[in-house]
Amino acid sequence: MNVNMDEEHSRINIYRRTTYHMVKCGFQARQKGYRYLREAIWIACQEPEVLTSVTKRLYPEVAKRFDTTDKQVERAIRNTIETVWTNGNPEILKTIFKDIYSDGTIRPTNTKVIEMFVEFIRSAP
Repeated sequence: MNVNMDEEHSRINIYRRTTYHMVKCGFQARQKGYRYLREAIWIACQEPEVLTSVTKRLYPEVAKRFDTTDKQVERAIRNTIETVWTNGNPEILKTIFKDIYSDGTIRPTNTKVIEMFVEFIRSAP
């Protein structure tokens, strides 16, 4: 087995930071959408071009990794975002999602959340 250590280190670092910030926001690790969203963020960090075709490329890739369907991935991510938007930590959500969080009444699209998280992870030290 030939493992590229730089790539593996990058994956672990992105996963660690993503997990940390997701938990601080109030995402629930017990929800399937949490795992799908974390994987989608990692894929988008590695391949930003997937964000131009989330339903055709990103969801199917996540679904393949979890042995499920792209429709189930989309729905689970949507549900997880809905949960955090109503029950999450507003101060942390405002830090990461800035203007799209506002007062938390309007839930953004899955794509927008993934884009904002990728942007935040890439810019955070």
